[in-house]
Amino acid sequence: MRAALFVASLACAAFACLSAAPAAAQETRAQFLDRCRAETLAASPGSEAWVDEACAGRWPGVTRSNPMLDALLSLFVAGTPSALDPADVRARAAMVRWRSASEGELAGLNVETTRTPTTRLALNWSAMGEPVPYEPIEALRVRGASVDPIGCYAYGAGESNSVWRVAAPGHVPFALSVYRREAPTASALSHITVSADAERNIPTLDDLRAAEPDQDWMETCLR
Repeated sequence: MRAALFVASLACAAFACLSAAPAAAQETRAQFLDRCRAETLAASPGSEAWVDEACAGRWPGVTRSNPMLDALLSLFVAGTPSALDPADVRARAAMVRWRSASEGELAGLNVETTRTPTTRLALNWSAMGEPVPYEPIEALRVRGASVDPIGCYAYGAGESNSVWRVAAPGHVPFALSVYRREAPTASALSHITVSADAERNIPTLDDLRAAEPDQDWMETCLR
């Protein structure tokens, strides 16, 4: 027994004990509210009158985003092959109710996997006159992920497109795209599309500008 333990310890030393690092602790609601308040006040001095209500209003969108994140993160678990095709996406995102080879449904979201030209998983929601009820970027941060803006542009006050580099505990880094449109009137459509490149291509700001040269890509993104 002692000899077996000694051999095991040598093997661990030889391979630098390649065990998975413990996952980062998730924020509680109180911790999220504290962080949201501090970040909002830093970005908008003088917002004390409304910051607490605004941050509390974002929390339901954080928790509502969890099924979306479960599907997206399933593609990037450490050790997952980097070249996934749509069939691989369907197999790994097993929480999605797939209606066909490319379309499905998850917790009120329309789900699509495409190869145009790289494999992507996209989750969509839309409704007439309602505010967008999802906060995927903040939900990732609550889970302990590092989420850094790569680039973004806005069509106006309530419509934007943004691309982020995500590094979540226990997962390989990937690029997340978020298109968001808040309905300006009760008769207009609100919409959000959250998608990821399943083949782990992470663009630079220059790449984004080259792909869409007519858009005013910026480095600073709000969410």
